[in-house]
Amino acid sequence: MVGNTNFVRRAYETSAKSTGTPRSVEYNLFLRLTGALTTAEENRSHNHSSYIDALSRNLELWTTLGADVSSNENALPAALRGQIFYLFEFTQHHTKRLLSGDTSLSAEPLIEINRNVMTGLNAATSE
Repeated sequence: MVGNTNFVRRAYETSAKSTGTPRSVEYNLFLRLTGALTTAEENRSHNHSSYIDALSRNLELWTTLGADVSSNENALPAALRGQIFYLFEFTQHHTKRLLSGDTSLSAEPLIEINRNVMTGLNAATSE
């Protein structure tokens, strides 16, 4: 995978030290990655290396989430875990197609998924 292999772990640890709750840490991580992905998509043809890096970092986050919800120790309800795992699988498949050079696709579905997750995290934080 292109990019820093420990990016998600370092970002999570850094955010945890400064913000506190797990949901706010996750929200902030999604916010940063989604912003980078949005900018990279807008500049895809001019800065391909940033595009690849943003896709890779987003996939790293989703791979981490997929592994987490697959764990027997995960306390989320089974239905929610299944939904998150499905999003991981979609993100993985779509990202691999983008990384392989499929120009018929865009990162917009990935951005939309991230924004929807952020909405859910934000709603859960305010409860």
